[in-house]
Amino acid sequence: MPQWKASGYVIRQYATDHDPLHVHVYRDRRLLAKVIIPGGTFMFLAAKSHRGRILEALRQCKLIP
Repeated sequence: MPQWKASGYVIRQYATDHDPLHVHVYRDRRLLAKVIIPGGTFMFLAAKSHRGRILEALRQCKLIP
């Protein structure tokens, strides 16, 4: 299970998860989003206020362009 940390978010990719390829984004052990990679499309977003910060964290980890 690959895991990255950026900007206070924990980003995990599960090897046995369903399609499409995506990551789970957590903060303080709470699931905030599921993001399709490499496109950066949100499958699930708990709070819209985190959208920009999550995308920036994914860019820092080089998961999206």
